[in-house]
Amino acid sequence: MDARNRPRVHRVQIPLRKPFRPSVHLTSLGCAKNQVDSERLLALFQARGYRLSPTPADADILVVNTCAFIQPAQEEAVNALLRAAAGKRRRRGRVLAAAGCLVSRHGGEKLRLLLPEVDAAAPPGEHAALLAEIEKRRKALGAPLPPAPGQRKPGEAQRVLLSGPGTAYLKIAEGCSRRCRFCLIPRLRGPLRSTPLDRLAAEAEELARRGAGELILVAQDLTAYGRDLYGRTALTNLLDRLVRISALRWIRLLYTNPDGIGEGLIRRLAGERKICKYLDLPVQHAHRSVLRRMGRPGDGAQFLRLVRVLRRRVPGVVLRTTLLTGFPGESAAEHQALLQFVAQARFDRLGVFPYFREAGTPAASLPGQVHRAVRERRQRELLNLQTGISRERLAGRVGGVEACLAEAALGPGWVLGRTAGDAPEIDGQIILRGRARAGTFVRARVTGSTDHDLQGEIL
Repeated sequence: MDARNRPRVHRVQIPLRKPFRPSVHLTSLGCAKNQVDSERLLALFQARGYRLSPTPADADILVVNTCAFIQPAQEEAVNALLRAAAGKRRRRGRVLAAAGCLVSRHGGEKLRLLLPEVDAAAPPGEHAALLAEIEKRRKALGAPLPPAPGQRKPGEAQRVLLSGPGTAYLKIAEGCSRRCRFCLIPRLRGPLRSTPLDRLAAEAEELARRGAGELILVAQDLTAYGRDLYGRTALTNLLDRLVRISALRWIRLLYTNPDGIGEGLIRRLAGERKICKYLDLPVQHAHRSVLRRMGRPGDGAQFLRLVRVLRRRVPGVVLRTTLLTGFPGESAAEHQALLQFVAQARFDRLGVFPYFREAGTPAASLPGQVHRAVRERRQRELLNLQTGISRERLAGRVGGVEACLAEAALGPGWVLGRTAGDAPEIDGQIILRGRARAGTFVRARVTGSTDHDLQGEIL
């Protein structure tokens, strides 16, 4: 037969159907420390073979990592779980899981009694246990699991980063060993447990390789870091390791209690260019009798001395604080003392929380509970006072040149960013004229200011 007349054989390659991979959507509530937990949980799902879904509508598994520090946080967590439960009912075989502090506060069994739509629950850090519960429930429903048990590979990312471009949080310790009478953290997260220095340094290097030019150190009590491991605080030792990571540009400290600010930390703030001239000093109050009822050390006079020392030794330092108003027994005179302290200290940034009577805390049974309307009025008075102080302090920065981290494009020729004096989400921002890629550092001249934000021009 002539070769030209032979029948042609067409080899068609049929693509192999990819195995089904269930998807996960996670809602992360609360503080940056909880966000780090969420990032680790997502990385565990990913290593196990699950897909990560950016929207709950497309997800087979819905996870809410909850906060329960104060009453509004509890309400937000319950509402998030109820919204997820409504979404769960729209697709057969979906699983809803609760993680975090709400589970610690009420217990997994009680939470499931209150919210029967919740299929799995685990307290902070119990990620493997939560995944096991989720998979047990999916098996009972006849829903598919990933095709093969995943195993984390050496060097694989331990976290799926949820922070903005160029920024990552480094949680250096878990829990707290203080006994503030208004606080549930020791009950929800246990006593102080510091992460060893070498592990933190390795994690910081990985985050820097992944593009984090800004590293934000967080813990419930940052200045107590290392006390449980080394018999003394070791925050300065950690900073000495981190500043040697060449890719890092900014190292920021959050939640530094005033009684933990020592000479070594002040010297590093003043002399090390990578450490942001920024401190978060949660004083809570200024009147000595209120602080003792809270179970906290110090008083307004000590705090003012520290503020003056920091401003003298660290020129340009930006100071932030957090206050708690309406604590049981707080008199009108004690509130006035707090207002006077704020006027004298002139913090750059200040947050105020009205006291919430939290069951399980010693403060809940104290006499002299302050009426809610009074607590909220005192909160407004403090915030109004701070607004004027913030306006004046920001106006004093106009005309200066500052390093900024570009976070997002606002439109042609405009960029949203932060200065070294602004922590993400809790502080202000700077609106910049010019162009810069998100996650990069630029120098800008400050050209204007408002009550809480700056304007500038990229140089």
